[in-house]
Amino acid sequence: MKPTDNEVMKDLNAMPVNVRAREFLETSGKEVRDDILYCAQAALLALDRGLVEAENDVVETLNAMTSWRPQRIVNFLMLMYIDEYDPPNWKAAAGLKEFADAILDDVEEKMVTHFPYYRSPES
Repeated sequence: MKPTDNEVMKDLNAMPVNVRAREFLETSGKEVRDDILYCAQAALLALDRGLVEAENDVVETLNAMTSWRPQRIVNFLMLMYIDEYDPPNWKAAAGLKEFADAILDDVEEKMVTHFPYYRSPES
């Protein structure tokens, strides 16, 4: 039987990177939403607080991810259902800023893969 959206999101948020993101959210006092990828919430919190900056397209994608169905998130992150989401450098993050930078960098890399002309010069 195919897993439900709630089961997929629960599995995504149980991954180590998202457990860490939840810790950052709880420490910050921010309400944690179980229906949104925790690492996306943490990166958006860091953006909102001015701890990090990102290209507008990356911020728009991250905001859009908060409304995506879990399977679309899995596809965007290029995960097989049982794979762990493991963006580079998140484990070494000492705080929310470094963690958010790792997530934002990975989202941007995924954008380059999915949207090949993303980094092309504008005409």
